[in-house]
Formats: sequence, C-alpha cells, structure tokens
Amino acid sequence: MIKYTFIFTFLLFILTMGACGSIKPAAPEITVEENYEIPKAAASYIKIPIKINLKPYFDATEKGIDKILRGEETTCSGVSMKYLFKRDPIEFKGVGQKLQFEVDGEYSLWLNYCPACSDLFSSQPYCLTTRIYASCGVGESMRKMHVGYETKIGVTRNYKLKSSTDLREIKALSPCKITVFSYDATDRLEKEVKIALEALEKDIDKEISAVDLRPEMEKTWNLMSEASNLEGYGFLELNPQSIALDEITYKGDTAYFNALLTAHPKIVSQKSVTVNKGLPNLSSYKEHDGFDITTDIFTQYDSLSAILTRNIGGKRMDVKGKEIIFDSVQIFGANNKKLHIKINFSGSKKGIFYLTGTPVFAADSQFISFPDLEFDVESKSALLKGAKWFFDKKVTTLLREQTEIDLSPYIETLKKELNKNLSMELDKGVHMTGKVNAISIRLIQPRSDALHIRIHSLGKLSIKLD
Repeated sequence: MIKYTFIFTFLLFILTMGACGSIKPAAPEITVEENYEIPKAAASYIKIPIKINLKPYFDATEKGIDKILRGEETTCSGVSMKYLFKRDPIEFKGVGQKLQFEVDGEYSLWLNYCPACSDLFSSQPYCLTTRIYASCGVGESMRKMHVGYETKIGVTRNYKLKSSTDLREIKALSPCKITVFSYDATDRLEKEVKIALEALEKDIDKEISAVDLRPEMEKTWNLMSEASNLEGYGFLELNPQSIALDEITYKGDTAYFNALLTAHPKIVSQKSVTVNKGLPNLSSYKEHDGFDITTDIFTQYDSLSAILTRNIGGKRMDVKGKEIIFDSVQIFGANNKKLHIKINFSGSKKGIFYLTGTPVFAADSQFISFPDLEFDVESKSALLKGAKWFFDKKVTTLLREQTEIDLSPYIETLKKELNKNLSMELDKGVHMTGKVNAISIRLIQPRSDALHIRIHSLGKLSIKLD
C-alpha cells in the first residue's frame, strides 16, 4: 500500500510540475537578409550669423602704413613749396558695407617766392630778384589737417580680405596764408598732399589684403567637424560639407556676415571614426534663413526597449480566469523591416514569449505602432502546449495598443537637449548661440543593428568671434 501511495504521489508531482512549468520557447532565429538602403537626405543648410571684432586686424593695418609723408614742388618763378605731413593713428569706422578711415594729422609747409626768372647767360633759369621765404607750422605749432578714406571689403575664395580704397576727403583745418607776398597756400597744399595720399590707397589695400581669415574660419570649421556629446542621447556629428559667405556689413570696428554651411548631420550612439577633410574654399552664397537640418539618428534598441517596458511592464489582465502579468520588454532584434520583441511575463504562468511586427510610423501624429504584431512561430508552439488559453484576442489587442508610442514627449526632450548644447563657448573666444524652433520625425526604419530615425529641425544659430 505504501508502495502504491509513493508511486501515485510521484506521478502527481510530475504532472503538477508539468502544469506549472515555465514557458520558454526558442528565440526567433535572426537571419539578416537586409537590403535596406538609407534614403538619400537633402543637404542640410545652416545659416550662421557671424560677428568678428576687427580691431586686431585694424591695428595691424594701421602699423603697416607710413606715419609721415613728405613732398615738394620746385619752380623757378612763382611759389615753390615743400611739406611734411605727420598723421595720427587711423580711426576705423564701419558704416553699412563700407569702412571709413578717419585720419587727423599735422603739417608743416616751407615756401619761397620768385617774381621772375631768366635763363639769359645761364644753362639753368635763375631768379632775377632775391627769393622771399615763408613757412607755416615751422618754429610754431604744426597746422591741422583732416583726411578721410573709404573702402569696400570683400573676402576671396581662400579667405583673404580684398579691398578697394578711395580718398574721399582732405581738408586743411588750419589755413596757410602768407601775407608777405599775399598768397594762400591752402588749396595748393591740399592738391599736393592729395597726390601722396592717393598713392597711399594702394598701401592701405595691400595691408588689408594681408589679413587672412582662414585661421579663424578653420578653427570654427574644425570645431563643427567634431562630435558633440548630447549627454545620454548619443553624439551629434554635423559632417560639414561646404561653406559660403555673403557680403560683409560693418558697425564700428565689428564685421557682420552670414556663413552658409551645408552638412549631412547625424546622431549616433557612439562616436564615428571620421576624417576631417579640412576647410574647403568658399562656395557661392545662396540665401537661406536660419537652419534647415535633416538629421539621421542611429540608435541602439535599448532606448526603445525601455519605452516599451514603461508602457507594458506591470500590466495585468485576466484571460478565461487566468492572470497574466507583463514584466520586462526587450527588442530582441530586427530582420527584413520587422522587429522581434521579447516579453517576460508571470501570473498563472510565467516565462517568456516573442512577438514580431512591422513598425508603422505616422509622421502627422508622430506615433509609432505595430498593427500586425503577433506571436512568432516558436512562441505559438510553446504556448499551445503549455498555455493554450493565452491565445485570446484580448492579449494581442492589448499588446498592440500598449506598443503604440507617442514620440512627441521624447522629441520635446531632444529639442531641449539640443537647445542646451547649441549655446556654449566652442573654444576660447568662439561663442555659439542657437535655438531649435521646430523638430519632427520624418522616417523610422528598423535595421539589424540599430533603429534608423530621420529628424527634421528648423531654428537659428549664430557665432561670435572675439
């Protein structure tokens, strides 16, 4: 009797264990037959207002221009003159698309007068009377003079400045009137000095053309070529391709211009091994407003798994008197545009099962859903054997509902993170400020190794170089 009781108890134990056993189907086989090609994205345009303090360049130009000018005109009869002009530091002032150079200075003037000359009995003409000598600003305070230049400055394709300078004003503020022979030398002085000052235009243009913006622009380009850490959202790689500049405008000693950058930005989970191709020569400028960026994001499935776990984890449902508790959710892999989802569950039964479905993205509502989500083949087989009641329309309906994801909050979070990273000091003396005004997802596509998300954003960006 004891023997039969033992056998009966053992068989009951085996049957009970069989009834309560875990559901553990074989994982779906991931056979990568991926022929997905990333759709070509239009180049992104980033219009960057740039502000540069030109004072260091002006100071260098000022040092390269002569501070003292000398000249003379000698004639036998009439008035001969010799002058010295000593300038003060040049004051540069930007007005619209031109620079004005204001120069104050002092002059000294030596004159001599001969009423009449003759070459009789001589190979050279000579004064028939004693010459009368006079001066202005000699042995007394030098006389005042004001000079004004105007130049239009552009940028060559290799980032050198080019200019065209014109003398726009010359005025002797302290006239030179010689009473001893009733002569006003002011007009003649201005004409003589003007000849020398006009020759100085070439020197000014030469000094300005020596200014090379490439080092500053190269520094900015290199900084833009580096990946930016988005603190938990991966790394932003702008991948700049070309750059163009529009016309320079000036206010005081500051230059303002727009740089138009074309790029193919992307956000990746890990930094790519990229090679900076170096600052290219300037391209032709075409007007665009702010920035219009299409960004490709390649993210691991961990973040999507976390979102699905938040949506499904802890959900309970009753199916034909049996309880199902959905625990953690994990994206198991992708194949041929479909995602495999692994779900751990407990309740009346416990174990795991796998779902497969094609993510469908609605761009107008920024929703992602899995309308064809269903149990994979191995999970169906395992559940039919150990938990046939699991096959209820309520289960797949709930799972399809709970795997719908409103991506708007996540986009808003990404927008805030981007805005935080767009306002910073890129390097010493290089400050960037910017704001994303609008951002939306254009495309979502599963790949075997990552989820491809294409984002479109509009906003403003500016850079200040001290």
